[in-house]
Amino acid sequence: MRLTRLTPLLALLGAIALGGCGKSSPMGATSADPGAVPNDQAQVTQTVAAEPQLVDDGLADSADPTTIDSAPGFAAVQPITWWRNITHVDRTFEFAFSDPDTAGRPTTAVVTIRKVLTGRFNVLIGLPGTDGTAMDSTREVIHKPLEDHWVRKLMLKRVRLAGEDHDPIWRIVAATGVKVTSKGATTNIVSLRVQDGGLDTTITDPLAFQRLRRIVHLVPDTQVTLTVTTGRNDDVVFLRHAERRFRFHNNGDNTYTGVWRTGVFWGGIHHFGVNAFSNGTLFDDQAPYDSQAWLFPFAFEPEVIAETMP
Repeated sequence: MRLTRLTPLLALLGAIALGGCGKSSPMGATSADPGAVPNDQAQVTQTVAAEPQLVDDGLADSADPTTIDSAPGFAAVQPITWWRNITHVDRTFEFAFSDPDTAGRPTTAVVTIRKVLTGRFNVLIGLPGTDGTAMDSTREVIHKPLEDHWVRKLMLKRVRLAGEDHDPIWRIVAATGVKVTSKGATTNIVSLRVQDGGLDTTITDPLAFQRLRRIVHLVPDTQVTLTVTTGRNDDVVFLRHAERRFRFHNNGDNTYTGVWRTGVFWGGIHHFGVNAFSNGTLFDDQAPYDSQAWLFPFAFEPEVIAETMP
């Protein structure tokens, strides 16, 4: 297996193609293998850049606010809404080539995409009432430094398309989910169970490959039950989706449950996920930002998503 890092020129190309305008600071590194298949690396880069829906999840850097729906109480901090402001993104792309053919050219490539997102985590809070009530009308925003580490992998195969008379080309055949972990995090998602009619699957590794034709298939406009297991019984867990964000119910046994109606979307690949926070992230103005998120691609019609295998 040959492992290389993206050269500065390709890093710039990838950052532009993958929508990092205004926030990206590409991190080009010298190649660990000076003789590594430059043509294949360039072709793989172009293939990846042409499929942004398989690269970026569109959720990890979202600034959309999420309502916490916490019950009124007499805690020092009563969070109402949270949101992120991502001000800087560093990206790296690592290439691993393997499975050479009889001519010595690789037929498999794994691209590992990493991002470091920095900025602020913001919590709109209400303050305890001065007259003994749970909360008065005073509002305040807490700002916490944020540094999230984002990772995803793509698998490509160099194949000759059926009926085509030209050299083999690189095609994306599998993708992982996305794992986003804050610097120094103690929050740990153990598993995610997804139940939707006939679907009942438990995911324990967000970075396991999913073949594109076997990508998570959700039924339009139906209820999906999501059960998250974490390492603690006082975490705060939310659904992450472009159009729905809400807090899960804490079952008191390190599990958290939410019911999500999928709605109706156009074809192609979308993303959903879960985000777990330490209790102190939201309920303690002195505690640091502590978060982990698992984000996954899904489709309503996975059978129409191309996957070309040898």
